[in-house]
Amino acid sequence: MDLELVINIIEDNGYMGLFLWLWFGVFVIPVPNEVILMTVGLASSKGALNPILAFLVTYMGISAAFSSSYLLGRVIGTRLLRLLEKKKRFANSIESAMKLMEKYHAFSLSLSCFAPGVRYLVPLLYGFSRLPFKTFALFAYSGAFVWVSSIFVIGYLFGDKMDIIMKYNKEFWLVVLAFVMISIIFVYRRRKIRAAAVSEEVILQEGQQK
Repeated sequence: MDLELVINIIEDNGYMGLFLWLWFGVFVIPVPNEVILMTVGLASSKGALNPILAFLVTYMGISAAFSSSYLLGRVIGTRLLRLLEKKKRFANSIESAMKLMEKYHAFSLSLSCFAPGVRYLVPLLYGFSRLPFKTFALFAYSGAFVWVSSIFVIGYLFGDKMDIIMKYNKEFWLVVLAFVMISIIFVYRRRKIRAAAVSEEVILQEGQQK
């Protein structure tokens, strides 16, 4: 992805152009999302974009793309799936997406953000299965936030080494995913311990009052 291309999009169409590009472009542009997001992060580090605004626009654009995939699943899911299943590449991806969903259930929406082959298929399949929008939004948007944050920061800090990152693409993203998973588990366990402590304190206070 050419850095000048991102800058030209902003200069010609403003941040709205970047938003629309990320919203619709991810479905038609044959470039990995990671490369696009890292390029936006790199452009921000060079001062070509406002980092905070660029991040917000990027996150909203990706979230809009996930939402569109989910809504397509709800509206024309049956016909679209039949069409995709006829193509071998999509058929294999659909199978992978379904395995991810069976194993992790709604949490697969968050995990799928880190899986290029099924990233937009999982929301589509959940739309088709009529998953409540609130549940979709909770897992999809939180997962998108962690994913976009990770890639944006990597692009901001190491965007000029993008060739090396893409060379070791699988290994690199496995490390990133492992780090994110460990962080989520750590935060979850910490909250659980705090909740248990608060509950125990409440029980002790009730016992003293009696």
